Amino acid sequence: MVLFGLSGSGKSFIGSILRELGYEHIRSDEIRKELARIPLTQSAKAPFGKGIYTQEMTKRVYEELIRRAKRALSEGKSVVLDATFLRRWQRKLAKEHFPDALFILVKASDETIRKRLSERKDISDADISVYEKQKEIFEEPSDVEHVVLNTEKEREEIKKELLSILGS
Repeated sequence: MVLFGLSGSGKSFIGSILRELGYEHIRSDEIRKELARIPLTQSAKAPFGKGIYTQEMTKRVYEELIRRAKRALSEGKSVVLDATFLRRWQRKLAKEHFPDALFILVKASDETIRKRLSERKDISDADISVYEKQKEIFEEPSDVEHVVLNTEKEREEIKKELLSILGS
């Protein structure tokens, strides 16, 4: 399963629900800091596209996402990838390696996302300025079939919706 969408939309929240359902939750935020040898609890905030958020590092992060997912799948685990997948090449990479993956576009209102990002205490370094840049560069997902999941609901309602999407 591939969770994608803008920072603050609720991807990691959905990932935590899926983890409860037995999925291995693989987060780009964790991988990026591991590759940069930065403790997960340490901030690495930088302007969009700078610091550990360069295009080169992003490519490495997505390649590592795929590698870890393949390993987990080979061990018989169910996997959820959690990253923005803002660009078509990123979604294409996932689709090429996992042609049967279910893509879920995670959404929330602009107001909700701004509130979440202003209050965020998480390993992600994305803030409102990063969110604004992401909105500018996001390539609409006409390239992959996907389901849209709005995260402006209660946890149990979202969990029911996820179970319905999964056919359980």
